[in-house]
Amino acid sequence: VPDVKERLPDLQAPPQIDDPESARFRLFDSISTFLKSASSAQPIVLMLEDLHWSDKPSLMLLEFVARELSNSRLMIVGNYRDAELNRRHPLSLTLGELTRERLFDRVILRGLQKHDVHRFIEVAAGIDPPSGLVDVVHTQTEGNPLFVTETVRLLIQEGDISSGAKTEGGTSSWEIRIPEGVREVIGRRLDRLSERCNEVLTIAAVIGRQFRFGVLMKLVEDASENMLLDVLDEALDARIVEEVPTEVGLYQFAHALIQQTLSDELSTTRTVRLHARIAEALEQLWGSESQQHAAELAHHFIEAESLGVSGKLAEYALLAGEEAISRAAYQDAARYFESALSALDGGVNDGRKARILFGLARAGVVLADGAARQAAMDRMAEAFDSYEAIGDIPSAIKVAQEPVDILQLTGVTELAKRGLRLAEPGSLDEGWLLSRYGTALHAERGEFELAHEALNTALAISKQHNDLGLEARITTNLTQRLSAHDELAAAIEHGERAEELISSLGDTVSEIRIGTFLANAYLGVGDVGGAERVISKLSSAAESLNAASYRSYGWELQARLATLCGEWARVADIAKEAAAGTEAGWLSGIALEEARILFEKGDSDGAELQFSSKIGDGVNWREPAAAASIAWVAHRATGQDMLERVKDLINRGAGSADKYRSRARSSQTVLAMIAVEEADSESADRLYADLVGRDGGMDPTTGISTGHILGLLASSMGRSSDASAHLESGIEFCRSAGYRPELAWTCSDYAEMLLERNVLGDSEKATELQDEAIAIAQ
Repeated sequence: VPDVKERLPDLQAPPQIDDPESARFRLFDSISTFLKSASSAQPIVLMLEDLHWSDKPSLMLLEFVARELSNSRLMIVGNYRDAELNRRHPLSLTLGELTRERLFDRVILRGLQKHDVHRFIEVAAGIDPPSGLVDVVHTQTEGNPLFVTETVRLLIQEGDISSGAKTEGGTSSWEIRIPEGVREVIGRRLDRLSERCNEVLTIAAVIGRQFRFGVLMKLVEDASENMLLDVLDEALDARIVEEVPTEVGLYQFAHALIQQTLSDELSTTRTVRLHARIAEALEQLWGSESQQHAAELAHHFIEAESLGVSGKLAEYALLAGEEAISRAAYQDAARYFESALSALDGGVNDGRKARILFGLARAGVVLADGAARQAAMDRMAEAFDSYEAIGDIPSAIKVAQEPVDILQLTGVTELAKRGLRLAEPGSLDEGWLLSRYGTALHAERGEFELAHEALNTALAISKQHNDLGLEARITTNLTQRLSAHDELAAAIEHGERAEELISSLGDTVSEIRIGTFLANAYLGVGDVGGAERVISKLSSAAESLNAASYRSYGWELQARLATLCGEWARVADIAKEAAAGTEAGWLSGIALEEARILFEKGDSDGAELQFSSKIGDGVNWREPAAAASIAWVAHRATGQDMLERVKDLINRGAGSADKYRSRARSSQTVLAMIAVEEADSESADRLYADLVGRDGGMDPTTGISTGHILGLLASSMGRSSDASAHLESGIEFCRSAGYRPELAWTCSDYAEMLLERNVLGDSEKATELQDEAIAIAQ
């Protein structure tokens, strides 16, 4: 905001954020924080009129700010015409979101009462209106404030207020001159103006709600400056238009419906030609500064497209799209870029097409989902091709570096690889591209070793250039990759460095990401204190952004930690808080923890029902957790049908599990439980070999220690000595971490194995273990 920079010239620039969703969050969070801070000194009420005219980005900001109201002395009051809304209207969607979260009270305005109309006429006309006049106005307008206002203004303008008042009970003039609808009211008001005034106002209406005197001068034929001023004074006197005090020569229509009524009276052909003339006049008016008004010019050139203005349309729509991207208005950006691309229509590749394609891709990967999002990624590759074709290598590299959601899209790896061929070895460009390449290589293709090598090379480049932002990005990605590959110690080492860097850079979204990766790594090694610290920090950061997806990470991790430590009441509190703060779709992880607790409390049927409801038709990252939970119930209760369902889940998730050793570990843990349950020695032998190198920790997804599952496998294979060693290791790990439910179950299973083996000392040891398990359960 330039005005802020003028008043605070020493204000430091905020850190650069290259993730578009992060940029939008920072923009919304800044505005919300500003309003809350301002209201801390004095309560503030914001009045927002005509919300039905709002665009989608503005409504998204309103949703964001609304979620912050409970912690501030700020109230927002908005009005809108419900007749303008249908189910697909952006405001309808926003109201639905706010209703679901119970963030506002709706006040239905059924119209002014008779005593309100009486008072309005009294103030507006300066008379004590007779009851007949009040009855007619109220009946004809049904108390609609706009209708009342325009009707009374018309009566005052025509002099019928005073003449009608002479006849008690009303006159025919009152009844005849009250229109049936607001368009007729506005039309009657316009009819009172001169023909020249109506012509000028019609041109002004095509310009927009606001219009400038200088532009009108260029558009109105045979108009002198004095004549045009006289015409505008006539409109001002009739309150059709009003002057905007912030700029000399700037006017606006008193109501948007007045502008709409005037513009609707024009034929399509004349409207299109007027838009073309307006665009030319605006270009002449702004001259070298035209690019700063690209959005307004783009609007008029788009409306005049049929007159062959494709060159200028493409130019200004491109600039308007890039400006919209810079302020995180992705819906507006997509609309401008689509118009620009359509205007080019396969023209010469002079760089503009590449910029347009890149803009469309940047907006699309944020806005769309599924196939549409992948189509946006494909346009990213097209933009790279266009830049490379014209030899603009720096821009091509910039495209390849663009951050996108690598977990859901294909083609990111190949695009980064192509960018690397163009980047100078050892440069920061190569470092950023290697970071993108390494992360995508693992996520998209599951090639961990190559990905790790690329990330380490990028890390060396970041340190060589002392680029803390790049180092933070790489260490975060390394933490995620290493954690997913089950190398937890290394993940924690990089994660703690990333946490330190991100904190100094003030990147809230990255703080949430690294907190998620670190928390799971800490849980896996049994460092509850470390997990509590990062989960608390992550949750605070998520609350500041107030986004459902980010807040769900904090709640889910809190619930997982509480479940592992046996804090059932804490999980219930978290679930209650989460249910009040977001949609059910974000809470499936918490639901799994709740379901596990149902089983722990003895409600096996309720637990199975809860688990089953959280497993969708498609494969997703939660399925190993759901499968493990069902297998756990099956292991402790009965039900071969449940085990068959678990096998099906694991088979469906095998492809995704192959990319990540941590997911494979979850699946192997589940299959190991099934092998133990079914006394499948062949499967047990194979799974034991897969899991044995990971002894001494825990898979936080399933909540089962590695020592525990290896002990069960070894026991089922008749290797009681190995089983004892593994189970002792699992018990020691759970005691140290404070994972009490898992400790109790491990003690119980170990005691059963000892009683079955029944060698010297086993009975006494089993009794001690059972006593400890019972004490924990109680």
